[in-house]
Amino acid sequence: MNGKKKLALTSIMLIAVLAVGFSIGYYQGQLLAVQQDVKYPHIVNLVVRRDGAVIYNHTTHNIITTIGAKYVRNILGFNNETSQEATKWISLSDDTSPSASWTKLPSEFTTGGLARASATMTVINATAYQAQASWTATASFTIRCTGLHWSGTVGSDGNLFAVATVPDANVISGDEVTITWIVNIPAG
Repeated sequence: MNGKKKLALTSIMLIAVLAVGFSIGYYQGQLLAVQQDVKYPHIVNLVVRRDGAVIYNHTTHNIITTIGAKYVRNILGFNNETSQEATKWISLSDDTSPSASWTKLPSEFTTGGLARASATMTVINATAYQAQASWTATASFTIRCTGLHWSGTVGSDGNLFAVATVPDANVISGDEVTITWIVNIPAG
């Protein structure tokens, strides 16, 4: 082979290697972008109304607890968990800095009209549902945290699926509080 043919063959191989490398890098970048889009598939919204007017409206993401992840694993992987209650109970508290290791809200409100409540469940689409509960406060509280449970027993332990914090929401007697959880299990 003469020098010109070797150079041409080497150039073609180099272009092919670069094209394959670029394609792989581009594909991996697209996968990363998709993964980042579903980083926070669960959303929590807190609305407080006073005399019919919205005085507080905040949307945030949550932390799925370790026992929440085990709960899902057991429902999907084992027959012994199918008798569990639906994950439809919402609690409120003044706790801050939640952890995935929590099994309940440490300072869950149990009085003042803000005790754990059963949510109204709505299917949003093929992979998501909404759980929404409302309360009317009969005392003053500062709401900083909300939990989503699979047990309706107020203050009970070992059934906290997920937890979310919100900036201080100060409520007084007569205020209407609505929490909406959107739980999404992304497809694909």
